[in-house]
Amino acid sequence: MLNNSYAIKRIAMFRFLVLSFSVLFLLLNSSCGRNGYTLNGSVAHSFFNGDSVYAVSLSSDSFAVVSKGVIERGAFFLSGNTDSIIIASLYISQRPIVPFVTEAGDIIVSIGEDGARVKGTPLNDALGNYLAVKDSFDMLMTDILRNEARLLMEGVPANEARKLVEQDFVLALDYVETYIDSLVRAHYNDAVGPFVLGLYCNGMNYGMLRPKIQTLINDAPESFRNSRFTESLRMLKNDR
Repeated sequence: MLNNSYAIKRIAMFRFLVLSFSVLFLLLNSSCGRNGYTLNGSVAHSFFNGDSVYAVSLSSDSFAVVSKGVIERGAFFLSGNTDSIIIASLYISQRPIVPFVTEAGDIIVSIGEDGARVKGTPLNDALGNYLAVKDSFDMLMTDILRNEARLLMEGVPANEARKLVEQDFVLALDYVETYIDSLVRAHYNDAVGPFVLGLYCNGMNYGMLRPKIQTLINDAPESFRNSRFTESLRMLKNDR
């Protein structure tokens, strides 16, 4: 009876120690997770298997590689620290695929026939939503230009063809710029805001922008205006 009691106590103590170490491991693991990001990716194309995949910083001039991996059986995994939250671009071999934010948490990237999608953390959800809107906007602009070209081929004079598609063109611009205004204002002080605006205004300078976007820039904090993503817009202090 004494030996059985002693054995039961030993088993109980062993279970207690295992449970304690398990809890400690989970706490340490979750603590580490809060300081880093993981990126789980899936690829629809089997010919990518074996290719290198890596993330390159877009938030500095160095374009440093911040994490690396390999595609195996249509999947890949990247991870990194989040000492500073930056915009990075995901590459497969030497092909840029999709931007993402190195925000702490689990990031999901899916690469399919219709392009790449990113989501999983608040900033990446915001960026992913914008990229989807941008794709739809780009397709709409293409349709409007095709419609104009069709009218010209049918013999409609150029000025009349432009007037016929102008309303669709203006409505599309108003919609996307209203969306951008709301999104960027909500992200003035993080990495997403400057990147989204810089992406939308790529190739333009301040004087080429429509009033809504000019106001968006003028209302922005100094840190936003000094971002490398918006510096190409020539947003000088005296533009206010």
